[in-house]
Amino acid sequence: MIMKKLFSLLVLSLCVVAVMATDRKEPEKIDTLLEQFDHKPGLKTAREFFAYMDEEEFMDEPVVFTDATPLDTMKALVWYWAGEWYYAEQDYPRAEKNLLRALELMEYADEKSISDNLAMLGLAYMRQSKYEEALHYMRRCYQLDSKSGDPDRISSSLNTIAGTLLAAGNPEEAEGYSLRAITYAKKANNPSRMAVIYGMASEIENRLEHKEQALLYADSACLIESSTGNRYKMAVRLTQKASILLALNRNDEAEHILADVVPYFRETGDQLSLAIALNKRGQAASGLGHEEEAVTYLSEAIDICRRIGNPYNEAYAQRAIYEILYKSNPDAARVHLERYHQLKDSLYSHATAEQLARFNAEFGRDELVKEKEQLTRSNHRLAGIGVAVGVGAILCIVGSLIWFRRRQSKTNELLSTVMTELNEARRSPAPEPAPGPEPKPEEDVEYLTQEDKLFLKKLILSVTQMMDHQAVTVTQIADKMCMSPKTLNRKVKYLTGEGAKRYMMRIQLEQARIMLLQDLDIPIVEVGNCCGFDDHSSFTRTFTQNVGMSPSDYRLNRGKG
Repeated sequence: MIMKKLFSLLVLSLCVVAVMATDRKEPEKIDTLLEQFDHKPGLKTAREFFAYMDEEEFMDEPVVFTDATPLDTMKALVWYWAGEWYYAEQDYPRAEKNLLRALELMEYADEKSISDNLAMLGLAYMRQSKYEEALHYMRRCYQLDSKSGDPDRISSSLNTIAGTLLAAGNPEEAEGYSLRAITYAKKANNPSRMAVIYGMASEIENRLEHKEQALLYADSACLIESSTGNRYKMAVRLTQKASILLALNRNDEAEHILADVVPYFRETGDQLSLAIALNKRGQAASGLGHEEEAVTYLSEAIDICRRIGNPYNEAYAQRAIYEILYKSNPDAARVHLERYHQLKDSLYSHATAEQLARFNAEFGRDELVKEKEQLTRSNHRLAGIGVAVGVGAILCIVGSLIWFRRRQSKTNELLSTVMTELNEARRSPAPEPAPGPEPKPEEDVEYLTQEDKLFLKKLILSVTQMMDHQAVTVTQIADKMCMSPKTLNRKVKYLTGEGAKRYMMRIQLEQARIMLLQDLDIPIVEVGNCCGFDDHSSFTRTFTQNVGMSPSDYRLNRGKG
């Protein structure tokens, strides 16, 4: 009898272990590569790590190591980029861990690299609501950026300080740093940076109850982002604008914006931005009298904030639910209020207040107050001018966007034409054409010069020649085109709106599309190999994501649909 019980317990234990093993989430590839590097740091594991980063298009330029690269340099770069990766994935504790490890090895690195690491560390701590640590590293970052004299970097570090002070419940101090950041951003003439700083300024002014000024900043940020065509950044700016509209009791306008923004953030998987947008949408729904919807949105925001460890935004959602429920369900409301007070106490501790006071004293608070007053007067004077100029700016931006999109259309037409000609020549080589009259100038010369066309044709030809049964890299094509990878990427992006790696993949897919329709006897696996894809699953996944159907369905429907 005892043996039977022991046997039953053993079987039950094995079942539990099996279930736990089944439910255990497989580690991400980046985790595995980082673990391999930590276990055996060296040239091979470092290259494998960065090859994956390059494959995921996470970095603008590849990191290249040689046999002479010091091990500490490899470690610092691997851990820094791991920190960047985890920050982008909103895994802030792991981002913090790797950035700290990288910083320890950066004693002899250049100041720009150290500043970048300090900036990322400050952001990682801020996202975890650890404001004392965040300000410590941001101060060091600002000191290095000030020493460099680069107005773009100075504006960035000042803006990050402003955001941290705002999150720590100090909008009055944050405003001074924000206005100073605007001054440096104007000197740098970086539109992308300007949009970020205007967005932060809008949040600060909104918290200070300067609603109209906040809306002006938010509209300026949206105007700049609309010219870049970056949908993600535009969604962030629109969320900031919706927050101000809510403060102005323009709930229907805010809801209209958030109805588009929330699904987009779901699609991208950006949990932090989704939580913020859901928080705002809950407030909009409450203002419109849709209280059940509001509680649903706010509850989801709370779940996300708890999962990613963001007490700052959770506190706002808890307070909003309390205000909705305190009449209809006082017991449930009380639970949310208690949680709100717990979060508030943890966020704004006495120690944090002392650290903020020391921080502001060290940065010269009196000087900031004077500068703030001067800049505020200047900005108010310019506000009227900005509104008048805004209409003209919008017209210019719209015109630029139309011109840019037409040029993109012409590059797509050119790609299709060249690829078709190449395949026709491959199938049945034609005799040399007889000389004829000079072609008439094309109508699209204003969008693509003859030099641009020759460059794109050479690029297309280079990719098609090299991709036969092998993967093609940007570095290989750059060498063939006699230019650096950075120059190639910049040139391709200027002409097509896409990076070189992305546009090269478009060439591969265009070749695959033509082969699927013209060469029906060639197996789909062979089509993928001929077009430079490493394996069948990679080819199928990439083709489906970009064309909208699998290669087999595309061949079956002969390109229709």
